[in-house]
Amino acid sequence: MLELGLAGDELHRRCGQHMAERGIDIVVGVRGKAQCLVEAARKPGTRAEFVSTPEEAGEWLARETRKGDVVLLKASRGVKLESALEAWKAYGAAAAPKV
Repeated sequence: MLELGLAGDELHRRCGQHMAERGIDIVVGVRGKAQCLVEAARKPGTRAEFVSTPEEAGEWLARETRKGDVVLLKASRGVKLESALEAWKAYGAAAAPKV
């Protein structure tokens, strides 16, 4: 979403609010503008975390997710989001996605 330019922060915030309003259980953002999304998603009923690396995201998800959780994982393509999924699975979470 880097292409959004000056509107990026506000649009990320709107997305975060939308996630919380729609009952997303967990929102995790990795670096950059994802912080705006995570901050806006922090509402009762939504667990939200902002981390610095995809590996941290995977570790946090392994600890915090439960079977049946709906998860939004947000990062830019440059962050290599797939690394977060690999880390999530590597930490052995029962709720880890089948990728």
